[in-house]
Amino acid sequence: MNTQTEQTDIRPSALEELLTLPLRGENPYILDWKANGGKVFAYVCSYVPEEIIYAVKGVAKSRYLPVRLGAAGCNNTEDADIDLSRCLCSFARSTLQMGLDGAYSYLDGLVFSSSCEQMRRSFEFWRDKRHPDFLAMISVPRTTDTNAHFEWYLEEINNVRTKFGQKYGLLSSKAALNETIAIYNRFRELMLTIYALRLGDAPKLTGTQALKIAQAGFNMPKEIFNTKLEAAIEEIMQRPGITDYRARVLLAGSPVDDPALVEIIEGTGALVVTDALCTGRKFIEGMVDEGSDDPVRAIAKRYFSKETCPRMMDGTDSRVAYVKRLAKEANVDGVIFQYITFCDNHNIENIIESRALEKEGIPTLTLEREYQPKDVGRLRTRVQAFMERINK
Repeated sequence: MNTQTEQTDIRPSALEELLTLPLRGENPYILDWKANGGKVFAYVCSYVPEEIIYAVKGVAKSRYLPVRLGAAGCNNTEDADIDLSRCLCSFARSTLQMGLDGAYSYLDGLVFSSSCEQMRRSFEFWRDKRHPDFLAMISVPRTTDTNAHFEWYLEEINNVRTKFGQKYGLLSSKAALNETIAIYNRFRELMLTIYALRLGDAPKLTGTQALKIAQAGFNMPKEIFNTKLEAAIEEIMQRPGITDYRARVLLAGSPVDDPALVEIIEGTGALVVTDALCTGRKFIEGMVDEGSDDPVRAIAKRYFSKETCPRMMDGTDSRVAYVKRLAKEANVDGVIFQYITFCDNHNIENIIESRALEKEGIPTLTLEREYQPKDVGRLRTRVQAFMERINK
């Protein structure tokens, strides 16, 4: 008697795939991109316009894929500590450690920005010890208040484009740039939909899940991610909302690209319903003008005009107003600020924004932390005490 075995489709749903996508060299989309002749370039900061990388198209399937440099999963920085003092931020040390460990061996190059002196110093060791095939630095002004500063930033972006052309003989066309702008604007629209689904009294997903989705977006081609996210949003909208939380909080401060910190916060019963992070809301807000006769200028304008980072000497009042607006929009019970040890920019900014919010009657908590939150007990206790303070 012949027995016929039925094959069951066990492929994960779009949402499940985005929530569980492997990082770095185990990422199937990165592996497929490389297998098809594409090049992969990591960028370090939100002031590096992904579009100028993604728009470069060569013959056949030769494309450039930008991915955001991160270090989730880094367990120690013992090698990086030899080069970068332990009195420097652990994000800079962790990303360098991952480079020294070979976790980014698949990269064809990196594009840094002068986001801070600590990352600028890290750039030098990537250059001198890892010797990537392509390495560039975008110098970003410390203020955005004059057209001269914008022209400086635009020139830096064009310098990197020229360097790509000199190195590989490829330069993005106007048509390719405008096509890429439309893809990235769609990405921003979809991610803003994810934020909107977290605003109601019964949010459709947790802050941890939202960050994992964002993390997937940093590490796969945007056309594919957009398609996956459209399907995931349909799934999310069919889910029941979350109602068993103690308090709604906004997360702000240093970049957060590892779900571990959010998991600690939400493990106390809090729910992170929005954020003011350069790896989150600040990263996606603001569209690029589509169909421009000068698409590079249009791209630069969007990145230069977005809500600024505390590294900027101007814009403090605007950043305070931004956090207030997001807090009220999401009807939060409190705001959790956090900064990575030795990140003075965010440390000082957190104090300014915290005082402004407290005057508005919005409770705040400030956490000092390392990039990898190994002191879980201390962080959890601080958040639990904050929950008690706001009577939640």
